[in-house]
Amino acid sequence: MFMKKIYGYILHVYEKVKLRSAFMKYVDPKLVNKLIETGEADSNEVGSKRHIAVLFVDVRGFTPMTEKMRDTPEKIVETLNNYLELTSASVFNNGGSVDKFIGDATMALFNGFVPQEDHVYYAVKAAWDMVLGAAEVNALIKEQFGIELGFGIGVHCGEAIVGNLGPSFRKDYTAIGDTVNTAARLESNSKPSQVLISRDVYDMLEGRITAESVGEMPLKGKSVPLEIFSLTGVN
Repeated sequence: MFMKKIYGYILHVYEKVKLRSAFMKYVDPKLVNKLIETGEADSNEVGSKRHIAVLFVDVRGFTPMTEKMRDTPEKIVETLNNYLELTSASVFNNGGSVDKFIGDATMALFNGFVPQEDHVYYAVKAAWDMVLGAAEVNALIKEQFGIELGFGIGVHCGEAIVGNLGPSFRKDYTAIGDTVNTAARLESNSKPSQVLISRDVYDMLEGRITAESVGEMPLKGKSVPLEIFSLTGVN
């Protein structure tokens, strides 16, 4: 009986370590222990449908910068890490989770990996925090290297399938579906330092944000154009 209890305790500790390791890839480290202790963490979740907000952000001007700085790869990595630090901090500070880094781009989920109230608002606020924070980073890069960089950001909300996807030896917690694809399309159409949001996001946050309609825009994979807004402020 004693050995059984010891084994149970060791197994319990091991599961917590495994969960903590899985969660640290996505979530603000300050939240990891809380999520595990409250039982809200489940790294084995196969998949579920839920309403989420998705944010994509990409560095504009990064490719020309890598060409100009090809002889100093360490500076390229340092510059990219500065941007990824900013995007991650903006996501974490607003309760979101970093789904993945794709080169110089970041994909983030709100109400995806971590249950979150008012998730659409905090996704847009994270995007706006990135725009505000990028000014200082951009100024430093321009002073050091004479290169203009900026963010392009897209935010959309809706239902998606979220969960651990992939083979047993390489699973990633992520989201899939039209909501994710639309957010990515918005980001790809945004200009430097511009946040494009969908009509769905605007309608949910009207009165809490300021944004200007840029009209209907055809997006790849969409049968009809979508009305898009350019974010100008967050209340």
